[in-house]
Amino acid sequence: MKLDFAVFNTDQINKKRIKFSAAGLMRSDEEHQREAFLSEAPVGTPAHVQHDMHRVIGWSRQLGHYIDGEMVRVLGCIEYPENEEDRVQLQDRVVRHRKRVNEAHTAPHCDELLAKIRLPSNEDLTFLRMESVFAKREGLAAELYPEFFVPSTSLVDKDGLVEYRELLSRTDELWPGVFHDKERDLVLVAHRFFRRRLSHLNALNTEFLSGFSEVALANPKLRARLRLDPDLLGYPASTKGLIELEYWRGPKYDEDISKILSGVAEHKADEQTRQFEGVDRTQIWWKAPEARMVGDAQADYRTFEVEELIEDPSPGLADGRYGCRYAHAEYSSIADRITHFDGAIRAYDGNNYLTRFEASIDRAGKHSDYTKLFRFDGQLSVPDWKRLLSDYYRGNTLIPEYLGAALDAEQLRGATPSSTIGERVEPPLAALISLSPGELTDGTMLYPELFQQIGTRYLPFVEVGVGAVSKYLDSKHDKDVTPIGFHDDILNLSRLGIAESDKLANRFAEEIRGLADALEKDVENVRTEKAAIPIMWENDNIVVTLTLAGRAALVLAILKRLPSLIDLTRLPSDWIEAMAHAIAEVAPVKDAAVIWDGVDRGILEIKRSGEVEMQWPINASLTEAAVASGLLNLPAQLLRTGPDGS
Repeated sequence: MKLDFAVFNTDQINKKRIKFSAAGLMRSDEEHQREAFLSEAPVGTPAHVQHDMHRVIGWSRQLGHYIDGEMVRVLGCIEYPENEEDRVQLQDRVVRHRKRVNEAHTAPHCDELLAKIRLPSNEDLTFLRMESVFAKREGLAAELYPEFFVPSTSLVDKDGLVEYRELLSRTDELWPGVFHDKERDLVLVAHRFFRRRLSHLNALNTEFLSGFSEVALANPKLRARLRLDPDLLGYPASTKGLIELEYWRGPKYDEDISKILSGVAEHKADEQTRQFEGVDRTQIWWKAPEARMVGDAQADYRTFEVEELIEDPSPGLADGRYGCRYAHAEYSSIADRITHFDGAIRAYDGNNYLTRFEASIDRAGKHSDYTKLFRFDGQLSVPDWKRLLSDYYRGNTLIPEYLGAALDAEQLRGATPSSTIGERVEPPLAALISLSPGELTDGTMLYPELFQQIGTRYLPFVEVGVGAVSKYLDSKHDKDVTPIGFHDDILNLSRLGIAESDKLANRFAEEIRGLADALEKDVENVRTEKAAIPIMWENDNIVVTLTLAGRAALVLAILKRLPSLIDLTRLPSDWIEAMAHAIAEVAPVKDAAVIWDGVDRGILEIKRSGEVEMQWPINASLTEAAVASGLLNLPAQLLRTGPDGS
């Protein structure tokens, strides 16, 4: 597998104006680690293109919560398959993960949900977790709520759209597109065609559905209609909003559409839009103005149509069909308003889609299955219309491009240029809190993780430094493990595990005090200028590693405060905020680089460069192997010294 490393999240306000607390981010990781331990499952989750559950590209894992004097970052990696064996392994892992997670979330609510639905038969019923825990069967919601689905009733038009205000009078909207019927205590939800790839596995388009609600409620004379999902009914107590951190924000538009010429315009997608959104092109058609009588006056109207042509079949449709987003609107020049606006999905089978793909929208005809999703009638302002249209086509940058709005610079995709990253410097002090499922069983000691090759031998070692720290830790490693030190003013201490005991807090304080006293001597004697100190312990089947790294004097300042800053009997979510505050107080920074060295192992380490002098205890067989391999050069008289030093 190929590995890529990235910042997954932070505790700062993000581009969606959402702020996750450091404690909340850590708590999420703790819950995931515990669940992985209990279910004996691999740590991590599938990685997808644009939050599309049908486009798995790898496996993502959180590596730790990184703290500097500015913020807390969640660091992680994504594993990408490089060959067929990797792809098969990834697919198997994803299938197992989805089955396990879906069962874990739905099982506690299935019986209560079935009791609320009160079906005569549960045949063909399945359960899935999305915005709520849903029971799913074709026509399930329509069977229990015919008043919201059957055309010609007082609430539903001929296209199957329900009157939005009537829907709100009978339900509460818990989340954009998610409606709670208090009488039956069930959840109804917007149609699956509001989801990516028209699939129940993907989240709703909350940008559009939120805007739909805002515009409808802000304009009482505007008639708004919406299509509900006929196949899903949810359990209200399980409802949670799904947050996707894709940055999509409809640009701010002006009132002017008079400059748009009549005719067809075709906008071809760039490579990034094709790769991320699966869009090939978008065709827009403004028909020539036509005169209509409005009361006693004549008014000019312009009709607008737009259709998005995609590259791949839609997983939410059967038989490999292609579902294309389509919208239609009418504009009154006298009112300077959109008087009608609707959106739909046009579904094509393979042959019809090939014909449609080669045709212009004004010559395409009607050779699709047409499903209308929403509709507005009345006075809709042009800026509101443009925003709703952009949000309906979430992810398709060709829409705002056509409507005359420059994309927000932050919305442009692409990695941060390496030149920009190179200009940043590492912070003077940072910490990393990493978690892994498991137990700490080997006592209070240094844990060897690396090996030094000497000739044909692989030597497990622990790094202990070359001064007072080395002496303090002399008894804290296995006798079969070699302690080594480097003469370069850098200490990358091996992981120091603190064994669980009845007096854990006292033992921790004692160990930290001894280590801090030793490090202080090495700092004063200029033996150590930079240091990375990883400390490890177990809490409720979660192994926690806290690393302090940076200038040795600053590491020492936080190390001395550790016993009062953190409580080993409590999980890091209870004290990460205090730790972040302490580091910001001791070493505030702005826009510093991340220390990535060691993160893949759940620690931080200081990077070494060039040739470095190394020391280890005298051992005859080890010394001979080092000389034979060329790693060590000794004078001839020393080579004749016997094993006992004589």
